[in-house]
Amino acid sequence: MLIVVVMPTLSQLREQIECLEGVQRRRLRTVPICGYIDKALPYNGLPLGCIHEMKARHLAGAIAFAALLAARIPGEGPLLFAAPDRSFYPLGLLPYACQPERWLHVTARRPEDLIWTVSEAVRCPRINAVLAIMPKTDFTFCRRLQLAAESSGTTGFLLGNASSAPASSAITRWRVSSVNGPPGRGFDEAFWELELSYCRGGRPGKWTVAWRSGGLERFRPLSPASIGPARQDTFEAARAKAG
Repeated sequence: MLIVVVMPTLSQLREQIECLEGVQRRRLRTVPICGYIDKALPYNGLPLGCIHEMKARHLAGAIAFAALLAARIPGEGPLLFAAPDRSFYPLGLLPYACQPERWLHVTARRPEDLIWTVSEAVRCPRINAVLAIMPKTDFTFCRRLQLAAESSGTTGFLLGNASSAPASSAITRWRVSSVNGPPGRGFDEAFWELELSYCRGGRPGKWTVAWRSGGLERFRPLSPASIGPARQDTFEAARAKAG
């Protein structure tokens, strides 16, 4: 019986070592997301000084999720939002513990100007985080952006529609989807399904969370059958209003 042992190549061993070293390095600087989500990540939180991708069918959810994480990053540095239009609305981020005076909004209509703006912002160590709506990205841009973030310590969030191409060098990739909240939900409450489609050094996952009282917590969506016939009309009315 012939047994063939396939040994990894030098390049494969180097990639494995770099991956392990990267996980250890990213453990040193993280920002908490939610207790039970943090435990599922290899870094025990969202690693800083690197690039993350946030996608959503409606960009508002991705912007809100990235903004509340950016607001948690230690330090008093500014938070920069770059987009090809003037769609940024800082007052809409008030429920997510974001301070409007810390935000800088840059509009760059030409793709090359947007790429330059985001690249230079990520290279600046005085900026805490960069949120950028990027209609298109390529491997070279994503790789350079990741190297710049690791060098400066600035954290980048690339925002896009769910159908756009993935950012190739992102450390994590998330998809944010809105879910129906319970009847009587507050104006400052949000309910999301967070899907982690990729995590370098970790595993994908999916969680449903609620933003309440300045924090994310586990949330189990209610179904009409689970709340009883007496509250069925209330549930349907609240769901229609939320939709």
